[in-house]
Amino acid sequence: MGITLLFMKVEDGDKVDADKAAVARLLEQRGLRVVEGPDGGQIVTHDGQPLTFDGSPSDMFLGHLDDPEPLIGAISHATLTAQECEFVYDLCVAAGFLIVHVPGGPLYVVPERNHAPEDVPDLDDTAWVTSSAELAHVLSGEDRSAEPAL
Repeated sequence: MGITLLFMKVEDGDKVDADKAAVARLLEQRGLRVVEGPDGGQIVTHDGQPLTFDGSPSDMFLGHLDDPEPLIGAISHATLTAQECEFVYDLCVAAGFLIVHVPGGPLYVVPERNHAPEDVPDLDDTAWVTSSAELAHVLSGEDRSAEPAL
Protein backbone atom coordinates (compact mmCIF):
# COMPACT_ATOMS: atom_id res chain seq x y z
CA MET A 1 0.00 0.00 0.00
CA GLY A 2 1.09 3.61 -0.32
CA ILE A 3 0.21 6.85 -1.99
CA THR A 4 0.68 7.97 -5.56
CA LEU A 5 2.90 10.94 -6.39
CA LEU A 6 3.43 12.38 -9.87
CA PHE A 7 6.40 14.61 -10.74
CA MET A 8 6.31 17.22 -13.49
CA LYS A 9 7.27 20.76 -14.39
CA VAL A 10 4.46 23.12 -15.39
CA GLU A 11 4.51 26.57 -17.01
CA ASP A 12 1.43 28.44 -18.22
CA GLY A 13 -0.70 25.35 -17.68
CA ASP A 14 1.47 23.07 -19.84
CA LYS A 15 3.94 20.34 -18.96
CA VAL A 16 7.43 21.52 -19.91
CA ASP A 17 10.79 19.84 -19.80
CA ALA A 18 12.61 19.49 -16.53
CA ASP A 19 16.33 20.02 -16.00
CA LYS A 20 17.44 16.67 -17.40
CA ALA A 21 21.15 17.45 -16.93
CA ALA A 22 20.59 18.09 -13.21
CA VAL A 23 18.60 14.87 -12.92
CA ALA A 24 21.40 12.95 -14.65
CA ARG A 25 23.92 14.44 -12.19
CA LEU A 26 21.74 13.52 -9.20
CA LEU A 27 21.31 9.96 -10.42
CA GLU A 28 25.04 9.61 -11.09
CA GLN A 29 25.89 10.96 -7.62
CA ARG A 30 23.57 8.37 -6.09
CA GLY A 31 24.90 5.52 -8.24
CA LEU A 32 21.63 5.22 -10.15
CA ARG A 33 20.47 5.12 -13.76
CA VAL A 34 17.22 4.82 -15.72
CA VAL A 35 16.53 1.67 -17.76
CA GLU A 36 13.48 0.50 -19.69
CA GLY A 37 10.91 -1.00 -17.33
CA PRO A 38 7.28 -2.13 -17.48
CA ASP A 39 5.94 1.37 -16.67
CA GLY A 40 8.57 3.47 -18.41
CA GLY A 41 12.00 4.26 -17.11
CA GLN A 42 12.81 2.15 -14.06
CA ILE A 43 15.42 3.56 -11.68
CA VAL A 44 18.11 1.02 -10.83
CA THR A 45 21.60 1.01 -9.35
CA HIS A 46 24.56 0.95 -11.71
CA ASP A 47 24.74 -2.83 -11.25
CA GLY A 48 21.06 -3.22 -12.22
CA GLN A 49 19.52 -3.67 -8.78
CA PRO A 50 16.15 -1.97 -8.17
CA LEU A 51 15.98 1.37 -6.38
CA THR A 52 15.29 0.73 -2.70
CA PHE A 53 14.39 2.88 0.27
CA ASP A 54 15.11 1.49 3.71
CA GLY A 55 15.67 -1.95 2.15
CA SER A 56 12.35 -2.12 0.29
CA PRO A 57 12.12 -1.92 -3.53
CA SER A 58 10.48 1.19 -4.97
CA ASP A 59 8.19 1.40 -7.98
CA MET A 60 9.36 4.94 -8.79
CA PHE A 61 9.93 5.63 -12.46
CA LEU A 62 11.21 8.45 -14.62
CA GLY A 63 10.92 9.13 -18.29
CA HIS A 64 14.10 8.55 -20.24
CA LEU A 65 16.53 11.44 -20.06
CA ASP A 66 17.17 11.32 -23.82
CA ASP A 67 13.46 11.43 -24.71
CA PRO A 68 12.51 14.70 -26.45
CA GLU A 69 9.19 14.79 -24.54
CA PRO A 70 8.99 16.63 -21.21
CA LEU A 71 10.49 14.55 -18.41
CA ILE A 72 7.95 13.25 -15.89
CA GLY A 73 8.08 10.72 -13.11
CA ALA A 74 5.90 8.99 -10.55
CA ILE A 75 5.78 6.62 -7.65
CA SER A 76 2.63 4.54 -7.22
CA HIS A 77 3.23 3.19 -3.73
CA ALA A 78 5.11 5.88 -1.79
CA THR A 79 5.63 4.93 1.83
CA LEU A 80 6.93 8.34 2.94
CA THR A 81 9.93 7.02 4.82
CA ALA A 82 12.60 9.61 5.58
CA GLN A 83 14.92 8.09 2.95
CA GLU A 84 12.22 8.04 0.28
CA CYS A 85 11.11 11.62 1.02
CA GLU A 86 14.71 12.82 0.90
CA PHE A 87 15.20 11.26 -2.55
CA VAL A 88 11.87 12.59 -3.86
CA TYR A 89 12.67 16.07 -2.55
CA ASP A 90 16.19 16.08 -4.03
CA LEU A 91 14.90 14.75 -7.37
CA CYS A 92 12.18 17.40 -7.57
CA VAL A 93 14.55 20.22 -6.63
CA ALA A 94 17.10 19.06 -9.23
CA ALA A 95 14.52 18.59 -12.00
CA GLY A 96 12.35 21.59 -11.19
CA PHE A 97 9.37 19.27 -10.62
CA LEU A 98 6.29 20.02 -8.61
CA ILE A 99 4.59 17.06 -6.97
CA VAL A 100 1.02 16.07 -7.68
CA HIS A 101 -0.17 14.32 -4.52
CA VAL A 102 -2.95 12.17 -5.99
CA PRO A 103 -4.83 11.61 -2.72
CA GLY A 104 -4.90 15.39 -2.27
CA GLY A 105 -4.78 17.42 0.89
CA PRO A 106 -2.81 19.20 -0.65
CA LEU A 107 -3.01 18.22 -4.31
CA TYR A 108 0.15 20.12 -5.28
CA VAL A 109 3.44 20.35 -3.40
CA VAL A 110 6.15 22.74 -4.58
CA PRO A 111 9.68 22.18 -3.27
CA GLU A 112 12.09 25.11 -2.96
CA ARG A 113 9.63 27.45 -4.69
CA ASN A 114 10.70 25.96 -8.04
CA HIS A 115 7.40 27.04 -9.62
CA ALA A 116 6.00 30.54 -9.72
CA PRO A 117 2.60 30.85 -8.05
CA GLU A 118 0.97 31.65 -11.39
CA ASP A 119 2.22 28.31 -12.79
CA VAL A 120 0.64 26.22 -10.04
CA PRO A 121 -2.82 25.01 -11.13
CA ASP A 122 -4.57 25.63 -7.78
CA LEU A 123 -2.92 27.82 -5.14
CA ASP A 124 -5.66 27.00 -2.63
CA ASP A 125 -4.67 23.33 -2.78
CA THR A 126 -0.88 23.81 -2.76
CA ALA A 127 1.79 23.42 -0.10
CA TRP A 128 5.24 25.00 -0.37
CA VAL A 129 8.08 23.07 1.27
CA THR A 130 11.76 23.79 1.84
CA SER A 131 13.04 20.43 3.13
CA SER A 132 12.46 16.72 2.85
CA ALA A 133 11.17 16.72 6.44
CA GLU A 134 8.53 19.31 5.52
CA LEU A 135 7.66 17.24 2.45
CA ALA A 136 7.09 14.14 4.60
CA HIS A 137 5.01 16.15 7.05
CA VAL A 138 2.80 17.66 4.33
CA LEU A 139 2.34 14.39 2.41
CA SER A 140 1.39 12.54 5.57
CA GLY A 141 -1.55 14.93 5.95
CA GLU A 142 -0.31 16.40 9.20
CA ASP A 143 0.06 20.02 8.07
CA ARG A 144 -0.02 22.43 5.16
CA SER A 145 2.56 25.07 4.51
CA ALA A 146 1.36 28.62 4.01
CA GLU A 147 0.86 30.08 0.58
CA PRO A 148 3.72 32.21 -0.66
CA ALA A 149 3.52 35.96 -0.58
CA LEU A 150 2.47 37.08 -4.03
